[in-house]
Amino acid sequence: MNVTSLLHFESMKYIGAQTQAASINHHVAQALRVFIEDFYQRIAPAFIVVLSCRRPSPMNFYRNIMQLLYESVDTMIVQLVLVELGHPRRIAGPRTHNLLLVDSLDALLDIEMHTYTAQSDTSEYYFIFLQQRDALIPHDMQGVFAYCWRHQLINCNVMTQSSGGQVLLHTYFPYVAPGQCNDSQPTRINAFLGESWQHHDYFPSKLHNLNGCPLVVLARRVSPFLDLDEGQRELRGLEGRLLQELSHRMNFSIQFAGLQDQLQSRTTWSEKQLLQKLVQERIAHLAIGYVRKRIQYATNLTPVFPHYSNRLVGCLLLNAHNLTSLEIWSFPFQALTWICLLLFASWLIFGLIVRSMYSALLFFILRYHLHQRLPGSLQDLAHGDYAAVMGRTTLQDLREVPSLHDLLGLRSVMVSSEREEEVLRTLDRCSVREGAGSHPLFFGLISQDALLHLTQRGHRAGAYHIIPQEVLEQQLAIYLQKHSHLAAHLDHLVMSIRSVGLLHHWAGQMASERYFRSRFLYREKRIRQPDLWAVYILTAGLYLLSLVVFVCELLATRRAAV
Repeated sequence: MNVTSLLHFESMKYIGAQTQAASINHHVAQALRVFIEDFYQRIAPAFIVVLSCRRPSPMNFYRNIMQLLYESVDTMIVQLVLVELGHPRRIAGPRTHNLLLVDSLDALLDIEMHTYTAQSDTSEYYFIFLQQRDALIPHDMQGVFAYCWRHQLINCNVMTQSSGGQVLLHTYFPYVAPGQCNDSQPTRINAFLGESWQHHDYFPSKLHNLNGCPLVVLARRVSPFLDLDEGQRELRGLEGRLLQELSHRMNFSIQFAGLQDQLQSRTTWSEKQLLQKLVQERIAHLAIGYVRKRIQYATNLTPVFPHYSNRLVGCLLLNAHNLTSLEIWSFPFQALTWICLLLFASWLIFGLIVRSMYSALLFFILRYHLHQRLPGSLQDLAHGDYAAVMGRTTLQDLREVPSLHDLLGLRSVMVSSEREEEVLRTLDRCSVREGAGSHPLFFGLISQDALLHLTQRGHRAGAYHIIPQEVLEQQLAIYLQKHSHLAAHLDHLVMSIRSVGLLHHWAGQMASERYFRSRFLYREKRIRQPDLWAVYILTAGLYLLSLVVFVCELLATRRAAV
């Protein structure tokens, strides 16, 4: 055993200290040794021993116990910390695997163990040996578990030794049964039989079955990620299905907080507002609803393993880039071909062939709504003087990626709402407004899944074009209270659900990319005055030509008469 902070442990003197029989000391030390070898030694190379006593007798008892442990546990690195009453100090070191030796509830509170892990996102293990008088054990044990539950210390066990030498192990189950939620009553789970513990599961899982206990959820409605049906009873969307699956696997009921307020006021919280309420009000267990995992949230919140990779893409309104009527007339042939046509227009046979080709190409163009060459990359957008339509949260994401700073230099149209449909509405309005020109230079920055879903919901197949180059990939995650007891178990479940492809299956049910790319279903473009300019110009030209011919014929007739 490598003791790093012995703190004069061997040289301390205890006036009036009493010791138990050597056989009882050996029995207790054996119980601790077996636990350390069966559990801590299997999962970690080191652990910490914290000793805190308010009375001299237990201190001397623990001294004897530690001497026995020195002889039997010599393969692990152990940090020993002594907490002295009236001399508080913080001792640095990992606090993941803890063996706490205390003589009362007050002695345990002197350790302030929750302050060492309050900013941690992992679950710690606390094996607490409470050496107390038999009559006071139930009260102190109840206080220990209440303290553990108050500070989200879910893996918290208490070992006790009775005056007769019986060694028992207790823990608490906060979701023990329906109607008994947030319970911290001690429950016996193990006993030491002399050579081994009765059960080898020292820290039984407490989150596999929450017995219908409610978890308070802060959520916001953002299609297609999380939504409610018209009756507000069934969850919809990718994250709605995920929340239902977690509820089914862990057997908890969902109690929404703040969702009704948003529905009544017809507003949607921003991502920042949602997480601020989770931190400040501290009434909810988790927050969900198109929440992107960000490093700046790590200080105050604990993220679950990301459940979905959301692609941020650029999109264009295709109708805004269709060929104008003037462009259609000249589009079938290149400039060189038109020159050749003018030179050889007198060739009747050649002219008939060209005219047939030209008519066929015009029909093809008008039938399939051909558009001008579209940007193929973010650089094309930047060089083409396009204006970006996006939300403020998207702008924040772009600022964090150096390679996307070129997009920040573009003209931008900010959307105050974080609902993705507002980006599309603003893009549509900007593209058709007066003064936008025949080919408005606007593009939207939006989640690809949201774009596919909103296009299908609005029956607008073929209305938009996705820029081939992906803008950004965002990791969506559920956020919990800092150091939440749910973190490790939800991590495991989310990874399990994601690994079997359930999330991608649900995403495919929200929208179809095949439908999105279909160009034969959407024909919303109305004929407007600019679309008729080619007809006007051609008609005016023909009328002018006929007038010239008439004047020429009239002059020729008069000359002939003279």
